[in-house]
Amino acid sequence: MLDSKQIEADFEFTWGVLAGFFSQQRIQRTLAAIDGTDVTGWEKWWQVELALYLSDHDDVADWNMEERFYTDLRRSVEKDCIAVDLSFRRKKCSKDAWIFLELKQDPDCKRCIDNMLRDAVKVANSHSRSHEGAAIRSFFVAGIYRSESKADVHDYIDKRSDELDIEWDVMDTKFIPDTPYSFTLF
Repeated sequence: MLDSKQIEADFEFTWGVLAGFFSQQRIQRTLAAIDGTDVTGWEKWWQVELALYLSDHDDVADWNMEERFYTDLRRSVEKDCIAVDLSFRRKKCSKDAWIFLELKQDPDCKRCIDNMLRDAVKVANSHSRSHEGAAIRSFFVAGIYRSESKADVHDYIDKRSDELDIEWDVMDTKFIPDTPYSFTLF
């Protein structure tokens, strides 16, 4: 298990990846166009674009999409396995220790956060190694939604986390320039 300094370092690295991804003008233009045309269900687009961004990242050694994990059916009765959207391994890290990232998208901030927390609970109730043998070094959830104040978003996350008895050591939110959206990572 990672100590809090290692988790914070993985969080900062993942935060930097997402901030870099969303700073691209092409991504900002696409998000603005998505909003302007009321396109829905674009989570897969985000997953593919972020995977391609990881391919070119100087500090990412490998990445995978849709890595599957068995669930602990004593704690979860929904399915016997789940798939986490993206995983990546930092350079100079163990070949079987990966950062896993679940992605969510919803125009409604609260609905997006509720979906993020629901997925976090599912991952918490899964085995620590994927079907392919990758170990969860760190796990984070990222969500995109129509912007609200950072304080309101974090207050809602804290409230819902308390209700679900989930604790987050690290969390941040950022407005995506030239779009009506923000993203949150925890």
